[in-house]
Amino acid sequence: MSDNGMEHVHDENCCCGHDHDHDEMMTLWLEDDSELHCHVIGVFDALDRQYIALLPEGEEEALIYRYNESDNEEGFELENIEDDEEFEEVEDVLFELLDEDDEEDYEFEEEDEEDEE
Repeated sequence: MSDNGMEHVHDENCCCGHDHDHDEMMTLWLEDDSELHCHVIGVFDALDRQYIALLPEGEEEALIYRYNESDNEEGFELENIEDDEEFEEVEDVLFELLDEDDEEDYEFEEEDEEDEE
């Protein structure tokens, strides 16, 4: 984790203004069995939980999920954020963690179509 509480795991193409020499990717499987390849923006703490921000390849809108460590094969589970108030509070925390300039580079939306990895 970095000093600001956000684990930077995104790449040099994420427009965040930080230097990146790696490209952390995650594949989500959708309900229709299609795949969505995402850049991992970061894992961060908010509301006494962990969350993850993902940017699908070729998209401008990022996704935010609850991030839970697990004993499964991947070592974690993703959970949809169903509550609008929770989503807005988590989004605010993420924007606080990102530089002010970064906030303009990302749009976040709650996504129900993704399943756990």
